[in-house]
Amino acid sequence: MKKTITILSLAFCTISIFGQSIYGNAKNASKDVTLSLRNIHKKMVKKIPIQGTRFNTGDLGGIEGYFLLRKNSNSTYIYLKPDFNLEVNFDAKDFNKTISFSGKGAEVNNYLLAKKKLLKERWKDAESFYNGSENEYLSKIRAIHKELKGLLNKVDDESFRKHELVNLQFNYLNDVFYYPHAVKYRTGKDPKLNADFFSELKDVYYDDAKLYSIYPSYKSLASNKWKKELKKATSFKEMESSFRKIKTNQIFVDVIVDALYRISDTPEKSKFYYELIKKYVPNQEFVSKARKKYNKVKSTAIGKKAPGFTFKDKNGNNVSLKDFKGKYVFIDIWATWCTPCLKEVPHLKKLATQYQDKNIVFVGISVDEKTEYDLWKKMLNEKELNGVQLFSDNAFDSEFVSDFGVSSIPRFILISPEGKIVESHLSKPSQEKTKQLLNKLLK
Repeated sequence: MKKTITILSLAFCTISIFGQSIYGNAKNASKDVTLSLRNIHKKMVKKIPIQGTRFNTGDLGGIEGYFLLRKNSNSTYIYLKPDFNLEVNFDAKDFNKTISFSGKGAEVNNYLLAKKKLLKERWKDAESFYNGSENEYLSKIRAIHKELKGLLNKVDDESFRKHELVNLQFNYLNDVFYYPHAVKYRTGKDPKLNADFFSELKDVYYDDAKLYSIYPSYKSLASNKWKKELKKATSFKEMESSFRKIKTNQIFVDVIVDALYRISDTPEKSKFYYELIKKYVPNQEFVSKARKKYNKVKSTAIGKKAPGFTFKDKNGNNVSLKDFKGKYVFIDIWATWCTPCLKEVPHLKKLATQYQDKNIVFVGISVDEKTEYDLWKKMLNEKELNGVQLFSDNAFDSEFVSDFGVSSIPRFILISPEGKIVESHLSKPSQEKTKQLLNKLLK
């Protein structure tokens, strides 16, 4: 496996061809809409100014490879070659559903859109996807892999096909690797796997600098591997030992950056990540940010007084946490673009209906960007979201969200009638233990 991939990993050329650019029209682009081109590690390649609704990168200098085209917090993968002049059009109110490509390079990028659409369609019912034996799961992801290769075979660009075949293979292997985590995430239980379940991963090398710089799927697979090694550590010494095994500088950096976001778990585990950052990061501004996050985690431990919030509902009325004094408050932090969040909606609505006569209120807090406000209101109606629905004042940087160290969603929090934290990392509405806890508290 490793040898085959290395042969296919052709170096991307950087011949400068005058006029390589990305240009197009961003319908309904307000002053809050930002557009940028980033590499697969999310580092800025170029800010793309929007004048009215039109934008143009100017000459990109002949870059090649996979990149991210990012509109505010939404992004999609694109592929560039030195002779591409790619036209991109989208509606800023719904970037993901309206983006389209034309011009030189459209065929390759339309394939990437079709790939994204196919994956979303096949994985839309995640509960069903993970419901069954491990062999059934492997059959499903192999079928998807075959479909994707069928899509790719329709692309005429031979050099792109060679790279994308490698990318698809790592995408498949990442699905294999991620299976136990996904099952636990959705069910709360560790699956019991056959000894040969990971046999296809045995020859994968997770510290290849070239592969990590080229292929998004290898980047995802390798970073998931190293993050998992750190996450399973039961002491700082064990975490540090795993971390020091990393040889590729970019993986080293990405894992350290991820460690900052991991300072949102229990105070004990968060301390390990903070100590790792403090020891290995020379940038004191970064260390200071980690220290602040760690202090917030400690201040939002179970039994502590919950920080307050005041956000607006869909009618523009201010709603505060103190308005619910005397009731349990079940908080769902979510966003319109978060597929796992939306998967929990039916279960959340069921809980809200089941406990509607009990001493509890269900509060949804959207961390969408301000530019997604209209989409948020539309989704409230489409999904018939019940309970109290609020829009955070500054997305993930809202004070309440920041105080709880929220770095990934969905995130569920339970607050007592006295305003104290019952659970800062409450299990999901779809999990039986959530219902068991509520039954115990609300009996």
